[in-house]
Amino acid sequence: MSVIRIIISFTKLRDDDLDTKSLVIINSLTGNTNFPNPQPSLAEIVASRNAYINALSANETGGKQQTLVKNEARKDLEAKLRLLGLYVQANCNNNEVIAQGSGFDIQKSRAPIGILERPSNFKVENGPASGTLIASSDKIDGAKSYVYQITTAPVSNTSIWQTEFASTKTHMFVGLTPGTQYAVKMAGIGVEPMLIYSDILMRFVS
Repeated sequence: MSVIRIIISFTKLRDDDLDTKSLVIINSLTGNTNFPNPQPSLAEIVASRNAYINALSANETGGKQQTLVKNEARKDLEAKLRLLGLYVQANCNNNEVIAQGSGFDIQKSRAPIGILERPSNFKVENGPASGTLIASSDKIDGAKSYVYQITTAPVSNTSIWQTEFASTKTHMFVGLTPGTQYAVKMAGIGVEPMLIYSDILMRFVS
């Protein structure tokens, strides 16, 4: 079973959004029987928020000093909310409904990625120099790397495929014979061992 994680970082919130989020948390935890003894207390959170609101207001018409005061007030409110988030994390019983009822956001769980999709928008083009081909596709979700295979045409059951690996969705084959037609395919490599290759594309090397 996955573990619910409370988001306790607020650094990316704009000043007004931090005020709004802190109010949501205060209202959600007030009288919430699932979290009877918040740490820090809601009174401390309210006091910190009030100080932050006052600093925000003064900063609208103030100068550098007021900005410093506002920044310090924000740091204090963020620090107290982080501690409160840890309290919620420890007392939500790993229950998503209870956790969301705190007013805090929770991290979205990532769906496990199994067999990767077939490469899309796969194409093979002549490279910048004679004797080269460039194979590419759209990014494949979950791919840690890519495998590219090439052989001379026509393709048969006895064709010998040359295999090359790359960390990107674009790869250049070099040392090919100009005027020869080659067959190329690729696949994404993920956690699952099964590979789903692209369609085979043919290209004459210039």
